[in-house]
Amino acid sequence: MYDTDDLVEAVLRHIAVLDATETPDADDATLVTQAYTAKWHELTAHGMEVTYWKLDEIPETVFLVLRDLIALEVRGAFGMPLPAQQKEDEETLILRRLRRHVAVQSSGRATKASFM
Repeated sequence: MYDTDDLVEAVLRHIAVLDATETPDADDATLVTQAYTAKWHELTAHGMEVTYWKLDEIPETVFLVLRDLIALEVRGAFGMPLPAQQKEDEETLILRRLRRHVAVQSSGRATKASFM
């Protein structure tokens, strides 16, 4: 289980704002935390089908997906903006990875109905 501080460090390292020995400065950490909080609330707005975890309790299985998603959100603030269409395309791919993780697929096998 990871928390928001872990995510902040991972995002900043992923976009090369921090090296292995640095710690995030307060402004950078606040920016990333706000981006994560906003994205989590956006994904949660339609129910918990995608974000089944609490805001500050990130499961290991979705951690890297969230790192990529939040890095995409904040990279412009660190001088690495993407064209709007490219950002949207990348976000679609990242969200597909997240949805694939939480998707429940049927087995395709027939089930016997039970009546009470």
